[in-house]
Amino acid sequence: MEQIIVPIPASLIVVSTTVIILKGAPISIDSLWILLVKIAIPASLGITVGSLFYYYLAYKLEKPFIERTGKYLGVSMEDVAGAEKRFKDSRFDDLFIFLARCVPIIPCIVINIFCGLIRYDLKMYLITTFFGSLVQIFAWGLLAWLFGNIYLALEGSVSMLGNIVTLVIIILVLYYLLKKKMEKRKGAR
Repeated sequence: MEQIIVPIPASLIVVSTTVIILKGAPISIDSLWILLVKIAIPASLGITVGSLFYYYLAYKLEKPFIERTGKYLGVSMEDVAGAEKRFKDSRFDDLFIFLARCVPIIPCIVINIFCGLIRYDLKMYLITTFFGSLVQIFAWGLLAWLFGNIYLALEGSVSMLGNIVTLVIIILVLYYLLKKKMEKRKGAR
């Protein structure tokens, strides 16, 4: 869905899933295997299948597709033309697509549409999309797992701090309300 409905970030989905599945799991080969098999591979397959939607539309409808829908998708003909020029000047096409998928700098929708417009080989598109997404998702999962475990270790302290902050806010609100009530009484006399 993240590939079709642009506002849903895959990183958020992966981070929350990882925290739920690997909550408190120690760093081990088994945990890495779970991250790979239960999170990274299914997410990468989903991204690969979902990315075909815009790839196919751009492949079939070509430039009129961008001219009509680009403003809604955040893609302009200049974006595609600039990427296409850099792509055609390079001998490392497949590596570029792979790296673009690994590092979440270029929006996926731009990559999907670009590959469809230039009629990038479907087999290579699927391979580079899957493995590039696998690297990215695995990295997001590792970060979520690490920070999730750090949070669990500090949970008691964070919870206590949260309670203190909540109490201070309640006291400040009550003070403010009492002060306003006293000012109204003085003004009424």
